Amino acid sequence: MSTTGPPIEMRGFSTHAAAVYLGLSESFLEKARLNLTKTPGPKATKYGRRILYLREDLDFFLDNPPTL
Repeated sequence: MSTTGPPIEMRGFSTHAAAVYLGLSESFLEKARLNLTKTPGPKATKYGRRILYLREDLDFFLDNPPTL
């Protein structure tokens, strides 16, 4: 028996998925998370050993580009 319903919308993104969503490199996100870049990146959240980027934080980052 197959159940079909509305697609599940992701709320937490891995570094790879967040990079694809933002159109940025994984390397930039990793470095920005560690404060190794001049430009700040989006807020990251740690869940256990996993680093996740929440959709609302990625959207905020896109809507409010960082200025130097």
